[in-house]
Amino acid sequence: MFHIIFSSDENYIKYTAVLINSIIKNTNTNLSFKDICKNSGFDAPKDSSFSSYKAINFDDLSSEQKQEGYIFHILSDNISSQTQNKLNSLQNELNQIYPCQILTHIIDDKEFSNFPISGAAHSNFLPYYRLKLKNYLNPSVDRCLYLDSDMLCLCDLRELFAIDLGDNILAAVNDPGSKKRKIKYKQNSQIITHKFTNDYFNSGFLLINTKAYIENQIEQKCQSLAQKCTYIKAADQDLLNATIPANKLLKLPIAYNFSSISFCFSICKDENPYRLNCTRAEFMQSYKEPKIIHYGEKPWRFLQSYTDSQNRNINDIWWEFALDTPYFKNELLEMKKDIKEYKLFAALGAEILRASEGIFGYFAIKNLINNPQNDSNLSSDNISSELFGLCCILGEMIIYARKHKKGALSVLLKVYKMKNTFKKYNTKLFI
Repeated sequence: MFHIIFSSDENYIKYTAVLINSIIKNTNTNLSFKDICKNSGFDAPKDSSFSSYKAINFDDLSSEQKQEGYIFHILSDNISSQTQNKLNSLQNELNQIYPCQILTHIIDDKEFSNFPISGAAHSNFLPYYRLKLKNYLNPSVDRCLYLDSDMLCLCDLRELFAIDLGDNILAAVNDPGSKKRKIKYKQNSQIITHKFTNDYFNSGFLLINTKAYIENQIEQKCQSLAQKCTYIKAADQDLLNATIPANKLLKLPIAYNFSSISFCFSICKDENPYRLNCTRAEFMQSYKEPKIIHYGEKPWRFLQSYTDSQNRNINDIWWEFALDTPYFKNELLEMKKDIKEYKLFAALGAEILRASEGIFGYFAIKNLINNPQNDSNLSSDNISSELFGLCCILGEMIIYARKHKKGALSVLLKVYKMKNTFKKYNTKLFI
C-alpha cells in the first residue's frame, strides 16, 4: 500500500479532494507496481544537480508493501460530518478505478503551542502538522509521501514508491526561491544564525523514509529548534532544512514539485548560484513534462495565470480535474462562477507595464495606489496569455501597497526588478 499524507483544514479539503482525484485518475491500471519497479531508477548525468537512485527490488518487499492501493491520510484541525460523508463517498467511487482509502486524523493545535506563529504559519499551525506524520502511520509503513493540497498530480505516483531511498531521510525537490535564507535561534543566551545552503528544499513535497525519520528523531529536533527560534520565515520548511543533513537528502528533479511561477520565469544555477539548484537544461526537461504542479496562484482564486510548454493555461488543467471530482464538483463549480478578483490584478499589472515604459511611471503607479475608485475603468481583456501571469504578479503589488500603506517608489523598484527578471529569464525564451 502507498501512504500519502495531506494537511488540510475544512476549507481546503475540497482542494485536497481534487488532488486525490488527480492521483487516482493518473494511475495507469494497465501496469502493476511490480512492472513499475522493473522500469524505475535514475542515473544522474555527470555533474548533475540531481541524485542517482535505483529502484527497489519488488521480490524483497513484504506482502503488505506489494499490495496495490493508496491510503490517503488527511491531517486536520476539524472536519465537519458533512465533509466526512463526502470524503467517504469519494473514496467509494474512486475505488472503482483503483483501490484507495481516505482516512482523517484530527490534531489538537495545543501540540504546537511552543511553535512560532510567523511566515507560513501566521494564521494556523497546519504547516507543522506534517512533522508528526509518524503518529498516524502503522509502524510497519517504511515510507510515505507528503503533498501540499495546492498541488495537481500529472503522473503515476507509484513511480515514487519504487525509489530505493537507502539510508536517506527523505527525497525532495529544490525550492525555486532565493537561497540567501536563514533561521535564527537562541542557544546558551546567544543568537545563532543558521544560513541555508543551495540544497534548500521545498516541503510541499516530501518522500519520507519513515524508519530513518524516526531513528534520526526529526520530529523531536524540529520541535526543539522551534522552541528556540527568534526568526523563522517558512515554518516547517525551515525547520526540516535545518535538521536534515544534506548527505541524508535525495534530490529529485523539479518535475515532481514544479512551482507554477516557474512557468513564468526561472533562474537556474548556471545563471545565478543562489537560485534553482539545477542547470537550465535540467530545468527545461522538467518544464516540458511536469509530474506534479505546485500552484502559487491558486486556481480557486485565479482562473488564468501561466501557460505551459504547450501553451495551455495551467489553471484550466486544475479545473478539468476539479469539475471531474465526484461529490465536490458542484461546490467547486459554484465557486468558479464568482472568481473575478484576478482580473483586477491583471488589469492593474497591465497598467503598470505601460506606465513603467515612460518617464512618468512613478506618478502612474502612485495614482493606481491612491485611487482604487478608478479600478472599475480598467480591463484585462486584451492581455496576451504570455503576459497575463506577469501582470497578475505586478497587479498584486498595487493591492499589497494599498493594504500596507507602501509608497510608489518601493513599488516602482520592485516592478523594474520583476520586469528585468522576466525579460531575461522568461521560460518561453529557452524552448
